[in-house]
Amino acid sequence: MAFEMIVQILLLSVGFIALVALFLNVDKKRTQKRLKFELAQYKQSRKIQYSNQKG
Repeated sequence: MAFEMIVQILLLSVGFIALVALFLNVDKKRTQKRLKFELAQYKQSRKIQYSNQKG
């Protein structure tokens, strides 16, 4: 009985760790997309500023 309880706790712990790892991976991808978008916006604004200064 105690052995079964230990196994259940271990399985729950492994499941929780897997769930957290999955969430962090999804969050990482979302953050990368946001950073790429912000970088593109920054580059675009720099082009506009350069064009305004030049012209």
